[in-house]
Amino acid sequence: MSQKIRREVHLSLRPGGRRCLAWTYLLVLAMMLILGLLSGCGTGNPYPAGSFERAQRHYENKKYTEAVKALDTYVRQNPTDSLAAEAQYLKAVSYVELREFPLAAVEFQILRKDYPTSPRVEDSLFMEGVAYYKQIGRIERDISGAYDARLQFLKFSQEFPYSERMPEVREYMLEISDLMVRKRLGAVKVYLQLGRKEAAAITLDVILADEPTSNLIDLVLVWRADVAGKLDDDELAMLMYERILNEFPESEYTDLAQNGIRKIRDKWEEEAY
Repeated sequence: MSQKIRREVHLSLRPGGRRCLAWTYLLVLAMMLILGLLSGCGTGNPYPAGSFERAQRHYENKKYTEAVKALDTYVRQNPTDSLAAEAQYLKAVSYVELREFPLAAVEFQILRKDYPTSPRVEDSLFMEGVAYYKQIGRIERDISGAYDARLQFLKFSQEFPYSERMPEVREYMLEISDLMVRKRLGAVKVYLQLGRKEAAAITLDVILADEPTSNLIDLVLVWRADVAGKLDDDELAMLMYERILNEFPESEYTDLAQNGIRKIRDKWEEEAY
């Protein structure tokens, strides 16, 4: 061992040297603690377990799994607290964010059942419709969620006709209507491939009766006119084309409708001679 090292060891073993090492050790620990607190202050949750503030912090930080657990704990421990309804609402919305839509729908229902006078009743009714809408599968597979969503939004419209959410409700309803139309047009296509023209005609008539507000009605009218022509019902085909021109003057199918009308009139003139 070198003289320098021996001297360092000797000094550290002296009373003063030990105190110096102890203070150095404590200083290092203190700095590590401070650095740990600083590094965790942006992501940690300083609020006590079981508190609404802790659950809300998780929600605001988009830690929805942690938020659901914390909010559930808070509601169970404080079912009559003034913030319980808000906690229940945030819990349901957290499930929406987690794409657990069936669970979200149930939680919104629980809110209205347990807290019927809460200001969040309106929001929960709307968001339950959103949860159903989010469950809609691909058109060729399943749109059963669309039926539940439509019923929910209709209920919302009846209970809160002057709500600020009504524009959103109308937008969802239009989207649902368009989904219904596309689904049924798929069935019409299959009927036509199988040569079942009458079934195709009936299905198109049902679409026109059930989905009058759809953005795709002009397309449905085109299909209905075409099927009417296949069934030698020129008068109905003419009526469908005229509806396109009268009700949808900006439609991309106006030229097609005009050509269809012209052909039918030419046919009638030929038959007249």
